[in-house]
Amino acid sequence: MKLTKVVQFAKNSLTELLKSKILKSSFFVIISKILASLFNLVFMIYSVNILSKSENGVFQYYLGFIPVILSIAEFGLSSALIKFLSPVVDNQKDIGIVLSSSLIVKFCSFLFLVFSGLGMFLLFNEDPLAIFILVVGGISMSFITFSESIFVSFRAYYSLALWTPLTNLIRLAVLYVSDKYSNFPLNHLDILSIFAISPLFIYILFFFIFKRQTLCWNAKFSEIKQEIKRLALFNFWAFVASIFAIISDRLEIFFIKKYHSTEQVAIYGTALQLFSGFVIILSTLNSIIFPGLSRLVNSPEFKKFLLKAVLFSMVVALALSPGYFLSETILNFLFNEKYSESIPVFKILYPNYLLQLVFAPLGIALFAMGKPKILAILAFLRFLFGLILDNLLIPDFGVMGAGVSFFLGQVISWLILGGYFWAIFWK
Repeated sequence: MKLTKVVQFAKNSLTELLKSKILKSSFFVIISKILASLFNLVFMIYSVNILSKSENGVFQYYLGFIPVILSIAEFGLSSALIKFLSPVVDNQKDIGIVLSSSLIVKFCSFLFLVFSGLGMFLLFNEDPLAIFILVVGGISMSFITFSESIFVSFRAYYSLALWTPLTNLIRLAVLYVSDKYSNFPLNHLDILSIFAISPLFIYILFFFIFKRQTLCWNAKFSEIKQEIKRLALFNFWAFVASIFAIISDRLEIFFIKKYHSTEQVAIYGTALQLFSGFVIILSTLNSIIFPGLSRLVNSPEFKKFLLKAVLFSMVVALALSPGYFLSETILNFLFNEKYSESIPVFKILYPNYLLQLVFAPLGIALFAMGKPKILAILAFLRFLFGLILDNLLIPDFGVMGAGVSFFLGQVISWLILGGYFWAIFWK
């Protein structure tokens, strides 16, 4: 009986979804995210074709640090900003409190990032120039995500649509000019610098694209102090969840480098980079779903809105499923059969990313409900299982073992996440 009700509810929700504002408001954002994804994909293909396999392996290795570095620089602020700014966008005073407090939290995260970079150099003997590039790049890219969170909070989707592709467009333009007019071939550090630091060039455009008169950066010190406490508590668990999730996503690269050659890192990393489009889609879902869930979290409409979001994600995943069968054609075309070894890895990873799309709204819902601690626990479980599976599979099975480990490491967290919401909504 309960199952029949759930199916009927799903049918009604899907019908309403097709008529709802979710699709209408997301149209321009989706187009801009597609453009951003396309520019990023062209950048990666261009880079991979410039570099040798060995150089590409080193590039992919350092590229794996960027999401971790960015997570430290953000310190969970992107999610917290949307969570706390979305409900108060009509109140100038509250806007000032949230934004002023956010800047102080961001400054503290920058200091922590600098000391983290110093620790990497002293403890792991990494290339100091690469560490400098990563730290500066993390700081520069964190302002891009900070700005995007402001657009999302104010539901300024037209402005967001203009803003989103700019970062990857400027990266691609700088890479092209550098490759064409440089007297020396570009190496992995050159391309890493272009990827990490190019976003610096577009900051000034934010104040032309966004209606800056709606913002307020001033507040009383006592109010800022109180808000920092609230942000810090939420941010801490959001940061922990983000760190474990991002490290889990890149864990296989580090173990492949430990047990195998840099060429094997290049094979796995190249396959992984082709999923940047899925990352863009996940970001789009967050941009559209998170503000709505944050506003409805204490409303009876919350469950209905969440189910619509899950159904929408399922539709997107089904629409993208044919990509699995086109993988061989796509990879051979993009890389002139230079990375044909990446095809089996790509096929293992593809279903994983489809499932990530399906479960993404549930993770977003936990943030909206103010429960990032649960996400942190799930991310830790994912990290723990990934750690165990990587050490079991990668030494003997190489990149194929890495792909299987990446897939299986997330299954437990998905089951727990799905079971949690089933228990809440359908007792």
